[in-house]
Amino acid sequence: MTSQQTSDGLGRVHALVRDTFGLWDVNRVGFSWRNYYLEHTLRVRNLCLRLGREEGADRRLLDVAALLHDITKRYDGGILTDANGKRILDQFGFWRNELVLPARQNIVTRLYQHYDQFYELHSLSGAKVGWSVLDLLGFSREFSDAVAEVVGAHVKPDKLDGHWLASAYRRPESRILCDADTIDSNLGLVAFYRNVEIHTYHMVKRSGKADLHAYVDSIPRWLQMKHDFLSKLMTDAGRRIGQERQQRNLDFCRMMLAEKDNFDLNRQYGLLGVFDYFMSRYEDPNLDEEMRHLAEVWIPERRR
Repeated sequence: MTSQQTSDGLGRVHALVRDTFGLWDVNRVGFSWRNYYLEHTLRVRNLCLRLGREEGADRRLLDVAALLHDITKRYDGGILTDANGKRILDQFGFWRNELVLPARQNIVTRLYQHYDQFYELHSLSGAKVGWSVLDLLGFSREFSDAVAEVVGAHVKPDKLDGHWLASAYRRPESRILCDADTIDSNLGLVAFYRNVEIHTYHMVKRSGKADLHAYVDSIPRWLQMKHDFLSKLMTDAGRRIGQERQQRNLDFCRMMLAEKDNFDLNRQYGLLGVFDYFMSRYEDPNLDEEMRHLAEVWIPERRR
């Protein structure tokens, strides 16, 4: 492909990903919501390119693989559990999900059905469907093979042997995409925002209301759980950025706990107020829209 053809191909992949995520009418599934899928995909893409520069990886391969990494993710419903409430896992330690079908169809959903990928983990179904999409768009088979390999490895199973690990992550791009996906979901301020929306949604389902006091009190335990993800990162750049993002979250946690001493004032003007606003949007979160509201409305109103 020429540089112009590559640019055109990337644009078509991007447009197809955006279109695919919009084929479902269901809003909330598990730890995700309708606006999250594309926002997450584009952040992972940007982080992959940043990590790739530091790790000496193939930019074009990362660009396409990151765009496609969750292309079949919206089929994943809630995690299946057994009679004791434990997650049902396959032989590799992958969890099993309920199936959520789209309300409309495009080439991605037709390929998914053609290859009978129902109930397959999204990293594996995404690799298969993504390969065919690239083939149809005119990418070389060698490049499509590489993208499928990287996409297929972006969810690392808990149960694996050394041979499988060495094979699945032999490419730096596979390690980078896995790290970027893990970091975006679990470490840093965007992950903090994600936790706000997940926690609030389930809090309202349980008790009928959102409680800012209770949420702030839950943050230290959540952050402690996230330390484990740092040891799972596979690249030097990923580990450094992951640590920086975790530290930023710890700093925010300390600020929020300190603001509790003047709770009512800070709920109106402080960081607690920002999180209170995020919590109010739990039914249909949209990070881009909410950040614009904070910059253009919420902050100016409080400066008057």
